Amino acid sequence: MWLLAIFKWATGGPLSRVLSSIDKSIDNETERQRITANVVERAIIADAENRAASMQSRVFWFVWALFAVPVGFWLGAVCVDSVLLFSGSISDLPPSVKPYATQIITSIFGSGAGVAGVQAIAAAIRGRR
Repeated sequence: MWLLAIFKWATGGPLSRVLSSIDKSIDNETERQRITANVVERAIIADAENRAASMQSRVFWFVWALFAVPVGFWLGAVCVDSVLLFSGSISDLPPSVKPYATQIITSIFGSGAGVAGVQAIAAAIRGRR
């Protein structure tokens, strides 16, 4: 009987307070993470809106073309040399430029593939109706 009373006292008072403190700590951490996620989300949205606004300018596209056209010529030369097996030695891009060239090539082919995919899906949907 006295063992049952000790168990009730231990689980009722001190254990209950410890568990409620742990629950509050977890709730506070969850709230902190939610606030951090909201701040990060707002920053990403603001950056996307800023990029979208920048892309409305003709200057953006002119500067982008200044980089994209030479990268396109280089990629075309590499492809022609690889397919037709010319003996030309086409230099690789410098390491400082390669990440930008990769981004340009990805944006050109990625957007083209995205548009083609959307057009194929739209044609399939139109064909069903």
